[in-house]
Amino acid sequence: MTLKQENLLHLSQRLSGVSESTTLQLNAAVQSMKAKGLDVINLTAGEPDFWVPDVAKEAAIKAVQANCSKYTPVTGILELREAITQKTNQQQSWIGQTHPWKASDVVVTNGAKQALFNSFLALLDSGDEVLIPSPYWLSYPDMVKIAGGIPKLIKSSYSQGFKINPSQLKSALGPKVKILILNSPNNPTGAMYTRDEFAALADILIHAPQAQGVWVVSDEIYDRITLDNTPFCSFLEAAPELAHRTITVNGMSKGAAMTGWRIGWSVAPKIVTEGMAILQGQSTSGINALAQWASLAALGLPDQYFLSQAKNFTKRRNLMLENLKKASKLELSVPDGAFYFFIGVQAYLKSGEDSISFCKNLLEKAKVAVVPGVVFGEPKFVRVSFSTDEKTILEGCQRIVQYLESLKTWG
Repeated sequence: MTLKQENLLHLSQRLSGVSESTTLQLNAAVQSMKAKGLDVINLTAGEPDFWVPDVAKEAAIKAVQANCSKYTPVTGILELREAITQKTNQQQSWIGQTHPWKASDVVVTNGAKQALFNSFLALLDSGDEVLIPSPYWLSYPDMVKIAGGIPKLIKSSYSQGFKINPSQLKSALGPKVKILILNSPNNPTGAMYTRDEFAALADILIHAPQAQGVWVVSDEIYDRITLDNTPFCSFLEAAPELAHRTITVNGMSKGAAMTGWRIGWSVAPKIVTEGMAILQGQSTSGINALAQWASLAALGLPDQYFLSQAKNFTKRRNLMLENLKKASKLELSVPDGAFYFFIGVQAYLKSGEDSISFCKNLLEKAKVAVVPGVVFGEPKFVRVSFSTDEKTILEGCQRIVQYLESLKTWG
């Protein structure tokens, strides 16, 4: 190929400023190091280490034997969509009692990630703004950009428990704002909004003049992973008045440890559900049939199944907390949900350094992989996962503390 020919080839403008997933990059780097025989502790993972529920495996096998492997409807098999509405109506009790969601309000997607992507593509026009509380899951801004929107961050902080307040939301509103993203329990911080906190945010969205056309996308993928028996609250449980402009996103990846099965969904008003169905029909069409039947079985598991896993995560969190507290200059915010600590490392950074260089040095010198907070909107923090076994957590924390003790702290 000649230089002239190369100059004629270029990627679309929509990819300008869009980054590859940092967590996926890190996982690939760790796997490469392990393949070379290096003893690396991986605390980056965003997936539970539990096995997929047996009922899900058995349902997939039965689906194969019954030849349930043809194309499914674009929005998903009816049985699964009905089970999703049952779960959602229970979590959003006032709506479930008065105007319950129906199967026609559900789109089953390739993981919750596609449900989010569908939401942005369906709602955003070029130049529309999306309010994203920070710290945020790293893919939100890039997905918004691909859909033509403009990410607009609302900065929370360690001192306020990494949750935005009504005053911040009101100040962030403007004529171009189209969507507010909420994520509780939160990735990367593990912070959870209470019913009263959600209701206070909803009051702004209901009454502020500039909020009348704003949609809420509520990412509830960690709803089954709450620690210390902290109650989960769906956004619409606290704000049923906003059901006509809220999209609830969820899936099987976290609570049921079905990450590789790629089953998520959206529950939303008719107008946006129909739009997302059109988008999906022209992109992926219906989702993996066998995984849908497996997910149907997993959704039928009793609450106790998920509670026992949450207790296991609580135990792991406490183990990590006990050991990381030995490094006295870390800023430790105790998570209420999900399976991450979001840790402030500012005292261990030299002037001008951020968490990227910190993570690189930690991986090189202590052979522990964590995720730099830069990609979550916080350059002085790192995300550490406790989704792995206790032995790995203990060894990883001991190495981190030993590494920090070898550094001079910078106040």
